[in-house]
Amino acid sequence: MRIRAMAITVAGVLLLASCGLGDGDGTLPSLPEGGITTTAAPDAPDTTDAPDTTEAPPPSDAPDSTVPAEEDTEATTPWWLLLVVLGAFLILIIAFVSRGSKKKIVVAQPPTSWKEYARKGYSDARWLFDAMSEDLAIWRGNATFDGKSAVGATAGTALAETWKQLDDRIGKASDSLYALEAGAPDQRTAQQASATIASMRSLRRSVDDRAEARMNYRTVEARSDAGQAALQDAREREVRSSRNLAEARSAYGTALTNLSTLL
Repeated sequence: MRIRAMAITVAGVLLLASCGLGDGDGTLPSLPEGGITTTAAPDAPDTTDAPDTTEAPPPSDAPDSTVPAEEDTEATTPWWLLLVVLGAFLILIIAFVSRGSKKKIVVAQPPTSWKEYARKGYSDARWLFDAMSEDLAIWRGNATFDGKSAVGATAGTALAETWKQLDDRIGKASDSLYALEAGAPDQRTAQQASATIASMRSLRRSVDDRAEARMNYRTVEARSDAGQAALQDAREREVRSSRNLAEARSAYGTALTNLSTLL
């Protein structure tokens, strides 16, 4: 399309230029009637004696060197040359416009609504509620003590996979809930998003404490010099961490129930 427009423009410019290559009035010079005639050269005069030397005539004033107005006008730039320059300028403009029209048009995506943030946040937060359980904490404690916490290293491969996904899921849920809090349509929605984030992080700390308490009990139990008092303290610590975990899960469940009312 650009080459086609440029070709039309150049053709028009050349046509205008060809019209102006004639006389000043735009027409080509014509031949005289009857065609071109030739005349014979005159015979050379006979050689004669040179005339006697005479005195030079007295000097006279130098002729006026002023160029007539007609000759000055003919020396100016022809009008068709201006058309050629104008045509080249138009070609440059067309080239720049064609290049600019090829730029990719990016369609702006509509902003995500606060309800979409609520749905995404609830989905990840619900998965975390089901995952962060007593069983996961006990597995983590035993696997850490045994040195087999990697995926596929123990019979609890599913629990190992779940533990591996915890940080990523918590990050996604937090991002969505923070966005919900920032774009909430009212104060109640913002408070529910904030409460869900706080209870989610509290539950994660309780899971870590329960797993550490389990590992500590296994360590004390394996010691040959450990007395009954040390073993009893380790056992009581496990009980407390288990109770705290249950309370954190309950609070987190209540926050999720309140969050679900926004969907």
